[in-house]
Amino acid sequence: MSSTPPPGGMPRSKPEGPRRVRNGIRLRRKEDAGPRPWPASEWADRLGVDEDETLLEEAKECGRTGQTAKFELGNGFVEAVIQGVEARPHTVRIEFPSLNDTAWTRVLQNAAGGAIYAAKLLAGEFPEIVAEPFEAAGHPLIPAREEIRITSTYGAKKRTWHEVLACLVLLERLEDFPELTLEMRGRNAETFRNHLQEARMLSTQGVSQAHTNPDIVRLASPVGSIENRIGEFWRPGFALAEARSAPLPEHVPQALLRRLGPSPLEGRFPITGLLASIYDTIAEDAARSISGAVASDLEEDPSIDEYPG
Repeated sequence: MSSTPPPGGMPRSKPEGPRRVRNGIRLRRKEDAGPRPWPASEWADRLGVDEDETLLEEAKECGRTGQTAKFELGNGFVEAVIQGVEARPHTVRIEFPSLNDTAWTRVLQNAAGGAIYAAKLLAGEFPEIVAEPFEAAGHPLIPAREEIRITSTYGAKKRTWHEVLACLVLLERLEDFPELTLEMRGRNAETFRNHLQEARMLSTQGVSQAHTNPDIVRLASPVGSIENRIGEFWRPGFALAEARSAPLPEHVPQALLRRLGPSPLEGRFPITGLLASIYDTIAEDAARSISGAVASDLEEDPSIDEYPG
């Protein structure tokens, strides 16, 4: 590559090392840091960063001086802009397939069957056990080596330190934020947690208490419009003398919450589901209190044969 002569006709000398990058991303990992934690360790194996010791050392040296000008990851890709000795930086792109909606549905179905997955994720943890439902669904969380493609604008036929450095920056990000693996495969971590919680609730309905979102539970009968029933407000529906023995109207759980719809508030637990659980608990306690009061009254006065509804 020829250099453009500056004024005066003397050519500029080529820099001895990579050109300095202002506010570049620096590698922070110490040499004695020990083995990489999962999932960074798994990605390191897939990317083959340790296979060429010379390239690895060169990439580490350039990484510590902050030669990565830009780094981005997303659904099915990782991209890094690396500055070398050339005037223009080179772009390294790591591509791999993302999981489609059908695959994510299968993963959620498998994950919903085990409380441990939801418990770990909701606690802010991301252990290796999280990969199990992906494996069971036939869609591994971390792609196979042959599914990963690394390209660079450098144009060399063999791997360069630019590519290795892009991999090292990715591994450090995964050490700090292992949940980024989900985003790389097509799902934001927060979205995945919410979907898993809902899938878990649906799979355990009637078995364990869950913060259910009332709007996703199918009603036995729809709640009628208030406007259509205004004319019936002052009508008891049955004779007052029959109030004691008249059957109670059909109970629609969480009717008010259903009318209000989903809450705009965000958080680890859906607020409408949390309120629904509280309402159900209060209703059950009230029913037990009423039953206890009726039993107590019957013991004190055997002539009472029914309790008004």
